[in-house]
Amino acid sequence: MFLTKLALKNLIRHRNRTLITACIIAAAVFLYLIFDSLIAGMTDMSYDTLIDYETGHLQIVHRDYWAEEEKLPLEDLLSLEELATLSQVDGEVARSPELAFPARLSNGMNELPVVGKGIIPDEFLRIFPLEDKFVAGSMFALGEYKAVMGKRLADLLDLQVGDFITLLVRDKNETFNTIEAEIGGLIHTINANVNQNVVYVPLDIAGHALAVPEKVSKVIIKLEDKNGAPRIAREIEARLPAKIGAYPWNELEAITFAGAKNAGIMVMTTILLVIAAIAIVNTVILAALERMGEIGMMKAMGLQEKELIYLFVTESVGIGILGGLAGVLLGLIGVALLVRIGIDWSAQTGVDMSSFGIPVLGTMYGSWNPLAFLRIFCFSLIVSFFASIPPAYWAAAKDPIEAIEYR
Repeated sequence: MFLTKLALKNLIRHRNRTLITACIIAAAVFLYLIFDSLIAGMTDMSYDTLIDYETGHLQIVHRDYWAEEEKLPLEDLLSLEELATLSQVDGEVARSPELAFPARLSNGMNELPVVGKGIIPDEFLRIFPLEDKFVAGSMFALGEYKAVMGKRLADLLDLQVGDFITLLVRDKNETFNTIEAEIGGLIHTINANVNQNVVYVPLDIAGHALAVPEKVSKVIIKLEDKNGAPRIAREIEARLPAKIGAYPWNELEAITFAGAKNAGIMVMTTILLVIAAIAIVNTVILAALERMGEIGMMKAMGLQEKELIYLFVTESVGIGILGGLAGVLLGLIGVALLVRIGIDWSAQTGVDMSSFGIPVLGTMYGSWNPLAFLRIFCFSLIVSFFASIPPAYWAAAKDPIEAIEYR
């Protein structure tokens, strides 16, 4: 108890050094919480962006097609006639068939590789909220030789509504064919892939050009609650042939990037904790150097090495507690502002962040992660404890006479 009281007195006695070190730890804790909130918010936005513009909540796909989905094959497709017999399940809002295929988009002079998607417009718009994303033109109807694409893709080929394009495709029989279409509408969303890589055409036109009439790659389903996707997928699979599977959004390949968030947080945590550890080590060394004579006197009076180590470690942990609490309090304020107000990157930088694949169009909001507050506070204490042991041991191991005479 005596040593603990002495450690607390030393923190007050050397309050300038205590406050400086605590501020460094608080800054590290605060930055970690802000970054964690932003990354969590961006991850949530990324999920919503993929669900709202590409994957939907659930997909019905032939299992063999699923294994080769990245290649966009025209084998193992689903029959619209068979799918028509599949009744809706509880919690289902809408469904839309899609025929995806690789193509080369040409304006007559230049061309780019794109992903073509044959859709039924009315059903497609019930799944994906594109009605208010048109910057020019509008959605086509079945049977019309028209196309819709992202404004960014159109700009790359200097195209506008009313211009004609050619999609060079290879049909199911490996024969080259073309889809000639007029640009009926241009869209701009927060999904970079939709903005610059996808061209939508009527499903019947695409099916005819690809020699797969009445066939689709998948059926995309929208649900009332995305958290119910795994349960509804099991219910749907029970009604389907064994060769056809139902895959919820959290199993889709596009969603698996979430591991990058955890990796980024680990790197961020390591950097910030190293900064805090350096501050602690520096503080203990300076304290030991300034109080070397005091250390020698205490050892000469019978204080043991482990007691001196306890004294220094207690001081360091006290600094860690002060810095950790201050950082957590600042973090609470900062995260609350991010969640409520957010950051408008477009206004700050004048750049459309979705052009770089960042799912932000307007304001980016943070997200609450209570475990992050507890985790970083505990880490600040652990770092304070272990970072102080080596310099404390070095100071406590000094010979009393040498310590008293140390200059």
